[in-house]
Amino acid sequence: MVNDPSRFFISLLALREILCHNASALFVTFGLRGRVRRKVVFLYKKMAKDNIVLRFDKVSFEYGHQKPILDEVSFSMRSGSKVTLMGQNGAGKSSLFKLITGEDVSQSGRVSLDSGAVVAIGRQTIPRDQLDFTIEAFFAQFFEEKKWNLPALIKDVLEVVNLPVPPLTKKVREFSGGQQARLLLASALIQDPDILLLDEPTNNLDYAGIEHLTQ
Repeated sequence: MVNDPSRFFISLLALREILCHNASALFVTFGLRGRVRRKVVFLYKKMAKDNIVLRFDKVSFEYGHQKPILDEVSFSMRSGSKVTLMGQNGAGKSSLFKLITGEDVSQSGRVSLDSGAVVAIGRQTIPRDQLDFTIEAFFAQFFEEKKWNLPALIKDVLEVVNLPVPPLTKKVREFSGGQQARLLLASALIQDPDILLLDEPTNNLDYAGIEHLTQ
């Protein structure tokens, strides 16, 4: 639990500036067994502030008939907006993300993104089957076509997340847990997305990583 909300918010603004001057932040707060936890998600959009970048129009989604998640939900988000999403574990926050990224499809209604918008999500953990990837292979998977300047892109994005540039042949499993958290953040940033969703970006960062992102 955060004892000083104002300090927490200032820290998030600092992280926002690292991502982009036009970054937006989604602050997700939810209760868990009587405790308050805070979940932080960032949405990044490189467009005019008045431009609608995401729209849900009467969207309904459920996992079987016994577990409805969304019931004709409608909302829109403009570039530069800040939104707080609240809900307990299992309330549907991750499902909402999957609808935005296209991993899940609604039973009815429409989810609309700005034309040509690229969505990237920074996840909390690296899949086990990717732990033996080299750094170069890990980042290469996020591009549909071969990037001839990939080494330079990797160098630049690792500097953003304050991670020393390793040999590109180094395997992901050789990094500490905190360093892997930085790799996850970098893997989203390297895609140069229009919309960037980060699910608890500081959750698995080590102390040094959190200090760097919140300075």
